[in-house]
Amino acid sequence: MSGILYKNFLAYKLDLIALGAMDAICVVTILLATASAPAHSLEGMLTGVCPMIYFSMFFMVSIFDHQLFAADEKRTIGSFIISTPLGAKGHVEGKYYTLLIVNIATLVICFLTDTIICLIVDSTIYSMGAVLMIIFCINILYTAFGNPFYLRFGMQLGNSVKFGSIGVLFLIGLIYFLFGDISFILESEDLMEAVMTLLSSDTAMVILSIFPAVSILLYWFSCKISVPLYKKGVEAYEQ
Repeated sequence: MSGILYKNFLAYKLDLIALGAMDAICVVTILLATASAPAHSLEGMLTGVCPMIYFSMFFMVSIFDHQLFAADEKRTIGSFIISTPLGAKGHVEGKYYTLLIVNIATLVICFLTDTIICLIVDSTIYSMGAVLMIIFCINILYTAFGNPFYLRFGMQLGNSVKFGSIGVLFLIGLIYFLFGDISFILESEDLMEAVMTLLSSDTAMVILSIFPAVSILLYWFSCKISVPLYKKGVEAYEQ
């Protein structure tokens, strides 16, 4: 597996360098904005702008995910991969491990940035630790959900199936937003403050404590089911 990981990082080194450069720009932007922000706008920037930039950093990992799987979408390449000693299992698991490492690296960068911000403002009130973990887990689940579709149907059709499924989930969430209990939002003038208050509740802390383990477990399950799906998908790829 170490050989496959080395091959993946070497083959996509330019993409990873670009991803690292974008992360560096995001980090420098956050730190400079925090250090120079006037006191009256500091809270709004920390609770509004910072989470958006962190989310953007993980979104760029999702773009790398797309590039990682799109490169092998040829029947001849797929047939060759399946015929190798490691076969489809080694190929698919190598892709999943590569993405997991990149996601973890991004999480570490975000945590370090958040720690520096807390030192700059001399407070831990605005720590985004819980928010960062949620973004990380959501990105892991997004990857776990989408990759089986890519491997089975190819990137174009797989994207259509994936976003169609996400649309259904969004519709369910919209229905809950319209008819469910959202009093914690309606009773607060600050949405981000309401979210942070919700996250600090005992129930939320219990959910957050198991969310990473559940996300990694579902990621592992996605990896396992993707191996046979990839074998079937190769037959439908173009030459």
